[in-house]
Amino acid sequence: MTVLQLLNSAAILLFTQGVLILQPTHTPKQKKHGTWAHAGLNDLALMSGIAGLVVIEYNKIAHNGTHFVSPHAILGLITYILILIQGLIGFTQYFVPQIYGGEENAKKLYKYHRVSGYVIFLMLLATVAAATQTDYNKNVLQIKLWAVLVAAAITLIGVLPRVKKQKFGWLAGQ
Repeated sequence: MTVLQLLNSAAILLFTQGVLILQPTHTPKQKKHGTWAHAGLNDLALMSGIAGLVVIEYNKIAHNGTHFVSPHAILGLITYILILIQGLIGFTQYFVPQIYGGEENAKKLYKYHRVSGYVIFLMLLATVAAATQTDYNKNVLQIKLWAVLVAAAITLIGVLPRVKKQKFGWLAGQ
């Protein structure tokens, strides 16, 4: 496994933990600590992911490779952009709620932050699956698509039961 795969694998692990840390919170103290842990884990994940992006781009530039042409690269770039937007919105909702008209208005947007976070999580898993179809993987790493899909399914089996659907705000009165 190369440094690139280690950095991106670490990013996905940290993003997963960042999501899971918030699921069992009930009391205001737990929610506050969970939010700080969520932010910290996601910050580490983002730094790891950006480091992975820098490694791959450096390698592409050094070898006159093509940039952002494969489905994996395009999906990855879209996912990186969405993660940055997601992080900015999450940060401002919690730490600068005034830009939303106050804390209550910012809290009303949490359900959208949650939903988009889970969509981005699925995009991360899809990006990894798409990586198995790149020339580099086919010629060098030879990671099998079926193995990635099994790992993604196992990850989802661990994450999905902890998703609190009522926090999406789709139920009456929310």
